Amino acid sequence: MDLEGLRFTAELTEGAGARIVTFRSDLAGGGVRMAKSFEVSREGYEVVMTVGLSGEKAAAFAAGRRLELELGAGRGLLPAPAPGFSAMLDRVSRVIITGGGVSAVGDDTRDPTPLGAGDWVGFRGRFWAVLLRPDEASVLEPRSGASAALVTAGEPGRLSWRYTFYSGPLESRVLTRADPGLERLLFSGLWSWLRALSLALLFLLHGLTALVGQPGLAIVALAASVKVLLLPLTLVAERWQEQVNATHARLEPGLDAIKAAHRGEERARRTLGLYRVEGVHPLYTLRSLPGVLIQLPVFVAVFDMLAEDFDLSRVAFLWIQDLSRPDELLRLPVCLPFFGCYLNLLPFLMSGVSLAALLRFRSSALTPSLARRQRRNLTGMTLLFFLLFYTFPAGMVLYWTSTNAFQLATQEVRRRLAGG
Repeated sequence: MDLEGLRFTAELTEGAGARIVTFRSDLAGGGVRMAKSFEVSREGYEVVMTVGLSGEKAAAFAAGRRLELELGAGRGLLPAPAPGFSAMLDRVSRVIITGGGVSAVGDDTRDPTPLGAGDWVGFRGRFWAVLLRPDEASVLEPRSGASAALVTAGEPGRLSWRYTFYSGPLESRVLTRADPGLERLLFSGLWSWLRALSLALLFLLHGLTALVGQPGLAIVALAASVKVLLLPLTLVAERWQEQVNATHARLEPGLDAIKAAHRGEERARRTLGLYRVEGVHPLYTLRSLPGVLIQLPVFVAVFDMLAEDFDLSRVAFLWIQDLSRPDELLRLPVCLPFFGCYLNLLPFLMSGVSLAALLRFRSSALTPSLARRQRRNLTGMTLLFFLLFYTFPAGMVLYWTSTNAFQLATQEVRRRLAGG
């Protein structure tokens, strides 16, 4: 039956920690009364809804029926279309949170999903979530459209149902207050050990924010802190890279001569022969790869943390109006495919600092030709990073710009100490 067509009377009461509004209506036929009660938390983001049937005919009315509760994401949770790669960050997904973790429910799912008592189901975006927890075991039945899920609950003879809603930010303190299990939503897309690293970095960022008083400055301080913490790994990576550069420089004359005189299988055979004579493994260039791989988890954890940190939402810094969005310095006369409708200044600063660090870098092990080739390759990587980061949130771009600036400063200090 359509409950939306009923006429309800409302009663408002005040509790110590919540406001309670109760709606009552007599159902058609008489002898059955429905009451819907909403208990709205004064301090949190939880709403407890209780639905009950009463009256002499209530048991007969409920026989063979079930209560269906439909939950939608709502327009407020759905983000505006984003340009470029930033669209990856603003997706809204259906999720189920159980004791075993967080799982996504695809829009194409058609099979009912059982829910245990205390399991949560609903929608999450980048910063906000709309979730529902039934008090009893239930079944999630998909409905058409990506923004709705149907929770089905009921047993023969049941006359009351109770649900808890959470409609609020993805922020650790308020999530834990509603239910400690909801904290699993933070960085749920990462592996457990990588998620732990993101949580540690989030703790560090919030500590730095409390120290310096401004989230934008805290991001700069975070870049410096991570740079210092990774210094031992960075020194190892640089030493391995220098060894690869020295080997490449030693092999360069022989490799150039082979490339000039031979082709095809003969070139490959002579190249392997040169490696054997020089005592070099053919995969020697991979020696520098571990130096990158050991820093990659930190890179991923930092950017996932900055993408989902609710405390950066709507926070200004310098000319940036919102650290959780691109800096949007000026609106363009026309909207450009991929780049959007605004001129973002930070990606240009980031690329400029990267190019400055690249041009100022000197390796004594590289020959001039190898140095030119390395600069060409790194310039291509800088361009790729510019395209990747152009539409990313300003907080993420600010972090990478700061990291590059500290790299450039470190290079200059080393040059001065070395007398260069």
